[in-house]
Amino acid sequence: MGSAHASSTNAASAKANSTNGSTTNGSTTNVGATSGGTTNVGTTSGSTTSGSSENGGAKNSSTENGGATHGSTKNHGTASSIEDSAGMVTGTGEPVAALTGPLLAACEQVVAGLLAEEPQTIVVVGAGARSWRHSSEEWGTLAGFGVAVEAPSAHPDTPPDLPLSLTIGRWLLERAGWSGSVVLQEVGATASVTDCLELGHSLDQQAGPEAVWLVVGDGSNRRGVRSPGFEDPRAAAFDAEVGKALTGVDPEALAAIDPVLADELGCVGRAPWQVVAGALDQAGSATATLRYEGAPFGVAYLVADWRFRA
Repeated sequence: MGSAHASSTNAASAKANSTNGSTTNGSTTNVGATSGGTTNVGTTSGSTTSGSSENGGAKNSSTENGGATHGSTKNHGTASSIEDSAGMVTGTGEPVAALTGPLLAACEQVVAGLLAEEPQTIVVVGAGARSWRHSSEEWGTLAGFGVAVEAPSAHPDTPPDLPLSLTIGRWLLERAGWSGSVVLQEVGATASVTDCLELGHSLDQQAGPEAVWLVVGDGSNRRGVRSPGFEDPRAAAFDAEVGKALTGVDPEALAAIDPVLADELGCVGRAPWQVVAGALDQAGSATATLRYEGAPFGVAYLVADWRFRA
């Protein structure tokens, strides 16, 4: 990678659902690259992150982590478990919008940063049940979470096949006005560290220097007694280490995330984060700006930007 800005947070699912009066746990990440210029990488902590590389140029990346699993057997909760009939977060007395607003604004900021690079292609990476390159014609839906959202809104008359992570990624891009080329890469939530690193390197080489990446994933879903996965005292420290690795743009630290611990803590972002680690050059190759960090629904949310040095 050349130079980039990165961000991570659990905003994707929450963002889509909040527009329909409800929320679910999701996440998003962005990564962008341009030849001889700059690249944007956006990631959200919770479900995915993003990365890209460039020859002799600069890149920007952003990451977001979400609280919803992508195409896996885990369900981090639906709107009914978060929101009551009055539109308040269950057990808190706070409006859903008050908790999601800053997070969603951060997501939109990093996606806008990606598009500002005027990339030829956007690579969207997210966790799912398998490692699979989807056709750009495929689409996904949030109907299973009680939200009438299809992404993209215009699609073939075929069954939805994208996992939640890629659905969220496509939804965010469409909201931002992107109608250009996309590469849709699903990575198995249980993929080995080695496989993730190799996939990241290969994807980076295939995407080329004029592509940007959007990576979607989620952090632990066990932050507090009202969390979707029930409270685990290890979750906060785990998310802190993930945040340090993402904001430090540290591929070795990302590669060192324990798959077993991540699974126990309901974190589906581990595999996508390690994909982006495989696309990174080295630690310190970029500077990061943290846009958002929190766990308003018991799921880790992190948004940061990476700015790679030319």
